[in-house]
Parts: sequence; C-alpha cells; structure tokens
Amino acid sequence: MQSFPIYPYKDMLDEDFPFKIEVRSPAYMNHALHAHEHLQLCYMLSGSCLHWVGEQSYILMKGDLISIPPCQEHRLEVRDSMDYVMIQVDFMPHAINESLRDLSQMQTFLDFAYIRPLIAKDNLIPKMSLNPPAQSSVEAVLNTILAEWEEQEEGFRLAIKAELLKLLVIIGRQFTRFALLQDQHEQHQVLLHRKALFQAISYMEKNFSEDLRLEDIASIALMSPSYFSYMLKLMKGKTYIELLTELRVQKAIELLRNSDLTVTEIALQVGYNHISHFNRTFKKFTHLTPGYFRKHHI
Repeated sequence: MQSFPIYPYKDMLDEDFPFKIEVRSPAYMNHALHAHEHLQLCYMLSGSCLHWVGEQSYILMKGDLISIPPCQEHRLEVRDSMDYVMIQVDFMPHAINESLRDLSQMQTFLDFAYIRPLIAKDNLIPKMSLNPPAQSSVEAVLNTILAEWEEQEEGFRLAIKAELLKLLVIIGRQFTRFALLQDQHEQHQVLLHRKALFQAISYMEKNFSEDLRLEDIASIALMSPSYFSYMLKLMKGKTYIELLTELRVQKAIELLRNSDLTVTEIALQVGYNHISHFNRTFKKFTHLTPGYFRKHHI
C-alpha cells in the first residue's frame, strides 16, 4: 500500500511554463519520502548527503548528478551532520516541447534520446559521478539557467529551453559513457567469478531433483544469495528459480518422451513432491499438460 504522497506537477509548477530551478540546502529541502509527477534533476555543488530511492540509499557528493523520474519515491537525508548545497531543476516535458504535454503517450517522450536515460525506470541509475570537465560544463549551464530564471528578462523562457536542452544533451552523453563503464565493470565481475559460478551452475544441473535452496547454491559460489542471484542473471539471463525450473522441466520432457514412467513418477524424479505443482509448472513452461504432451509426443 502506498505510504508516501505524490505531488501533482500543477501544484508545484506554473502550467504555462512548467519549469523551476532552485538552490537547495538542508534547511530548505523536503526530507520526507515523496514522489512527484514532474521530472527532477539534482546536481551536488558541495557537501554530502544520502539519497534514498525506495528502501535503498546512496551517498551523494560534489559533482554527483541524480535524475528522478515521475512517480519515483525518494527522499534526501543529512549525512553525518554534513551540510550540502544542491541545484534542483524541476520540469515537465512540455516545458521543452508542447508535443510532449500528454505523458500518457510515454513512447513519444521516450523517443527523445537525450531524455530517455532520465525517465526509463528499467535503466535508472542511482547517480552519475561527473568528471571535472563535465562538472564545469554542467555548472556553467546551470548558472546560466539560474540567472535567466532570476532576472526573467524578455525571452527568458526561450533561453531556458535552449539551455535545458543543452543540459540534457550533456547528461545524455555522460550517461552513455557511464553505462559503458558499468558494462565493463560487470564484465570484469563475470570474469572474476566465472569459475565459481560455473561450479554452482554445474551443481544445479546435476542435482536439480534435490531440494535445492538458493542459500546453499550461493555458498558453493562463495557468494551471498543476493549477489549470486545478480551474477546468475548477468551470466545466464535467468533468475535462480527460472533456471532450476527450466532444468527440471527439460528433464521431465525427456522422460515423457523416452520412458514408461507415470507422470507422478516423473514429477518425483525431477524434484516435485506434489503432482499438482508439477502439472502447473509444466503447463506454465510448455503451455501443455504433461499428459497431453506425452500423448502427442510434442
């Protein structure tokens, strides 16, 4: 059950130009868990704080940039009594382009390649630590936007749109480089643990009919269950349960085709103590019941 407020963008931003930029500090920040309909970019100018996304926290420091997609629960927390200064940019897509006013047409919005990394939850990263040149570029753009927002001279909205697009292009390029480094790190981790992973997977392939527990298999790989699950997904593209189920069902298919064992005997042989559980799992995997599969030798 949702236990945090989701703020409508119309309560926080002007409808004609749904954009806002502010310099924030601990005394001027919402530290309660919340979400909002608009997009938010936060850049750390100095100091340090904790950023909570759901139940996971991340340390933010000078040069870090975070993006908050619509309706993503989050909050900030002062870290070790440290102060911080952050520039916060709030905006709706149609502040950039009127054609993006309808957020229900999300695919149209996603077509903007330079915004996509910021709002795609599947690819959401907790933060980007910008290198010094990127920090200088981002800070220069943010300072220009701040000046335009504060002075609001004629044409300030157009100037902000141009600078906001420039900011998003910089961030998009940094995201591409960051994602590449993440991929390289993950590949290194796979190579580092490849032998232990293969030992654990080999054990599963030989003993899938036993009452296997994730904790026991993870210990073979000398990993915690959560880290083993992460690495298994990275290596095999399947979760622990998906891989175990696949091994069992594949063996059941072989026995249904090439043996005279009853369906109940096959269920027990591949690790299912209850025939109803075996039937449900087999049908979910093959879209057929074991009996139908055997009868038609599919």
